This record gives sequence, C-alpha cells and structure tokens, in this order.
Amino acid sequence: RRQRQMCIRDRYREASESLESRNYLTAIDQLKELEARFPYGDFAEQAALDLIYAQYRAVDYPATVVAAQRFMRNYQAHPRMDYALYMRGLANFNMEKGLFDNMVSSDKSSKDMGAAKDAFRDFERLVNRFPDSEYAPDARSRMVHIRNQLARQELHVARYYARRGAIIASINRAQYVVKHYQQTPAVPEALAIMATVSYTHLRAHE
Repeated sequence: RRQRQMCIRDRYREASESLESRNYLTAIDQLKELEARFPYGDFAEQAALDLIYAQYRAVDYPATVVAAQRFMRNYQAHPRMDYALYMRGLANFNMEKGLFDNMVSSDKSSKDMGAAKDAFRDFERLVNRFPDSEYAPDARSRMVHIRNQLARQELHVARYYARRGAIIASINRAQYVVKHYQQTPAVPEALAIMATVSYTHLRAHE
C-alpha cells in the first residue's frame, strides 16, 4: 500500500509540474491516466479539479464542460463545487463568445445560442448557491453581459424580420425582449421597433 501511495504521489507531482510549466496537453494526459489508474486515490479529487483547469487552459471548452460535469456528479459535497460551476460557466461562455463578438449576419443571429444560455444558468446557480464565493462577482458581471447579448440577438432577428416585411414575427421578437430582458439597453430599441413596424403596417393597409 505504501508503494502504491508513493506511485500516486509521484504521478500527481509530474502532472502538477506540467501544469506549472503550462504544458497543458501533457498535463491532461497525465491527469487522465492518474484518474483511470487510481480513481479513488488520495489525489483523485484534486486531479479531477486540475483536469478541469488544464482542459480550459488548453482551450478545449467542450472537454472542460465534460470534466466539470463529471466532477460535480462524483463529488457533490466537495468544498470547491463553486469552482467547478464557475469553470463550466466560463467554458460555455467562451464557446459562444465568437458569436457574441461577430453577430453581423442573419444566419448567425438565428442560432440557438444554447451555450450562452447554459453559461447563464451555470453562473446563476453559482451565485444562488454560493453568494459569497470568490467567483460570484465575476459570475454576476458575466450574467449581465450574457443577458445584454441575448437581447441584442433578439433585436437583430426582429430587425431582420422587419426588413423582410414579416410584421408579426418582428413584433413578437421585440415583445420578447421587452418581456424577458428588462433593464437591458435593448429595451428602448425593441419598443421603437414595435412602434415603427406597427405604424408601417397600418399605413400599408390604409
């Protein structure tokens, strides 16, 4: 047993050194091997946490989400559950970030943006369950950002429908913004779209 413990400790030290050296792909392989060979060892929980971090730093966001979910499922009472939630939220947030930054075409605006909504739920769960967590302030800030961007996406679609004369669809999208994204900068424009589209529709039928 003593020899086994020394082996686990050595393997974990090697993985930690890879992380410190920013050799994230190597660290990922080492941590996965450690998990596979010693799933219930003394370092299993920390290795699982380190794997979340290594996947994130390797910019493999889908794998980060999977690693975080597995940790949350296996260690439900772990004192660092807030970290796992935060990292899952960050990974989902970054999966959608390119769309947020480049929302210029109608086909992009029609995307589901499910990862952004997943990120919002992760951050919301974090601040509700762990309001005093060190990660809570950043999570709250990102929630505001996500809501603003989701509202912008709805506006983009509303404008798209308006340009194509889809009056009802445009108004519905604008109404959705007013109802579900209150206190975002998008609300005044949503109201303006509703008024303008309705007026144009009435004039067209006079």
